[in-house]
Amino acid sequence: MANFGTERVYQEFEPATRWTSEPDAEILVADLPGFKKEQVKVAVTSTRKLRLTGERPTGGNKWIRFHQEIPVPLTVDIDSVSAMFKDYKLYIRHPRIKTETPQTKPPAPVKPPVVAKPHDQHEAKQSHGSKPNDQLKHDAEQKAGKVKSGKEGLTGEPKGTLSSKDHEEKDKVGAIWFEKYKEATGNVVKEAKSKRQLLCNLTASIVLVLLILLYARNAVRSSLVWNSEE
Repeated sequence: MANFGTERVYQEFEPATRWTSEPDAEILVADLPGFKKEQVKVAVTSTRKLRLTGERPTGGNKWIRFHQEIPVPLTVDIDSVSAMFKDYKLYIRHPRIKTETPQTKPPAPVKPPVVAKPHDQHEAKQSHGSKPNDQLKHDAEQKAGKVKSGKEGLTGEPKGTLSSKDHEEKDKVGAIWFEKYKEATGNVVKEAKSKRQLLCNLTASIVLVLLILLYARNAVRSSLVWNSEE
């Protein structure tokens, strides 16, 4: 018969544990000799630790128990942890977190540079080659002649002497241009004076209107004061 009033005497037990790796998961194996599946509990804490607890009787009021917390690796998914008990061993499987690796395109093949043969380079130079010496000399002479003619056209002295008639025509043309210049400057001065006069008149009108308004305002105030005193 069982002794119902006796207290349990516990013996602490520390199971041996080890980690094993799979391509897609990390597995914790705990050795629990003499234990059954229903005598073992597995839980994951909020601090990413694996909590293993269990107890079983050894005879009379003597019991053996264990309590162990093991940190969980950061590379595993704690929401997908699963456990299996077989042959007095506890297998706890931790799937790894799946990380999508970016797909990189293979590099485009690099075309080797085309190396021109010495014979081809010689032919290319000849095709782009210079003109014969006579042609170059002829072109240089033409350019020199154009530059010389241009300088003569710019700096050359007029041929012949000016007659008195030419002097008179030049004086007439100068007098006409002087009159036009004088007339143009006079018009500008007149316009400036008229604008200045208009601005002065406008300013005087504004000041006069302001004085009239100020006088009317004072007159209204004085009449209001007299009416209030009466």
